[in-house]
Amino acid sequence: MKYKAFLILILFFPLGCIRNPATRKVHPRLLSPQAEKKIGIETKKKILEQYQVLNSTTVTNYVSQVGQRLASVCDRPTVDYDFTVLDNDLINAFAVPGGYVFVTRGLLESMNDESELAMVLGHEIAHIAALHGVQMIQKEMGQNALTILGTIGVALTMGPEAMLMVANTADLFSSLYMLGYSREKELESDNLGLQYMLRAGYDPQGSLRFLKTLQAMDSEESKGWDLYFRTHPSTDQRIRIIESMIGRPLPDFKPPIEDSYAVIKAQLPKVDQDKQGSISGLTYTNTFHEVHFHVPSNWNLDFVHSQALVSFRTLDGDGDGRLQVVDLSSMTITAENVAYKFSKISDFQFINGRDVLYQAGYGYLGRYYGISSSGKLLDIRLFATIRRGKGYVLLCGVPPEKADSYALDIEQILRALWFG
Repeated sequence: MKYKAFLILILFFPLGCIRNPATRKVHPRLLSPQAEKKIGIETKKKILEQYQVLNSTTVTNYVSQVGQRLASVCDRPTVDYDFTVLDNDLINAFAVPGGYVFVTRGLLESMNDESELAMVLGHEIAHIAALHGVQMIQKEMGQNALTILGTIGVALTMGPEAMLMVANTADLFSSLYMLGYSREKELESDNLGLQYMLRAGYDPQGSLRFLKTLQAMDSEESKGWDLYFRTHPSTDQRIRIIESMIGRPLPDFKPPIEDSYAVIKAQLPKVDQDKQGSISGLTYTNTFHEVHFHVPSNWNLDFVHSQALVSFRTLDGDGDGRLQVVDLSSMTITAENVAYKFSKISDFQFINGRDVLYQAGYGYLGRYYGISSSGKLLDIRLFATIRRGKGYVLLCGVPPEKADSYALDIEQILRALWFG
């Protein structure tokens, strides 16, 4: 009987009201730390089913090192924090309950120094330290379900019902985090993240530099900031609040941390400059790949996508596309294989596809729905072909409601690619 009473005490002691370790506010804690961790593990698995991890140990270790420095001085330092870099053009960062933080390659490419990275990582760590994810789950689930779920982590065994409940909750959070935290929670995380930066020895002005970069790009959705803005308060408001907190920069201030961000940023994957090719008006030429390509007069060519040979977009910003080389493997021996691999990595939703013969040769043409670098839903046409042992993908997308009006443009673009 004593053992049974002791077990009941262990199971239910973690639940109830707590004083938040970061904000010092009192609120319900119906989800135990152990259950929070298990939900985080399952949520990470689901995220990695959608996004590819950046294949660079150097970059990943660097981000983790900066993150761990901040985590060690946060308000929940005993959490086992885990940092992952996603190989994606989208500019985004987010945190998952249990200590899991994700940043995209696109975000790293948009930063200029380590203190800016520390601002973002400190902000995401703050979401975890302040139990924002836990509170989000508690708000969406009933108290009875959470009381059961909260005991899972400290139970002696996990039966199939318990495992299913953890998985379902991970599904729930995977959907919720895309909606973002409330503006109040985001400002709270700005405040806490700034404190963590200062404790870790980073220049607090880095937070302002990053936010002013956001501010400058606020109206330029084509640069890819839309997804990041959508879940955060007004940049002007964030800048005003942080300026009031840190005051003016000290002229002789030198952060004690050596900044090696430029070295790390140079290691992010990108097309070799010698193999980039050149743009002349509406025409792109690449002698290394023996590729020629042009776009209609209402489109512009550029080199915005770091992993693409060339990218292009409509003058009004509605259309978006790029030409990219894809490494072949034993699993990509046909054009359809190439299209399948590329669409999976890019998290495109397949609609239909067929084999085609264009000026570039035989290939596979697929239709997909996907998210652009600016976070917009696009109706995408993707042409994949194999030439001289390399895979090539030419894709072009426009908003679904404008697909008919851009149909001729897209067909011209797909037929404009040729090799020789």
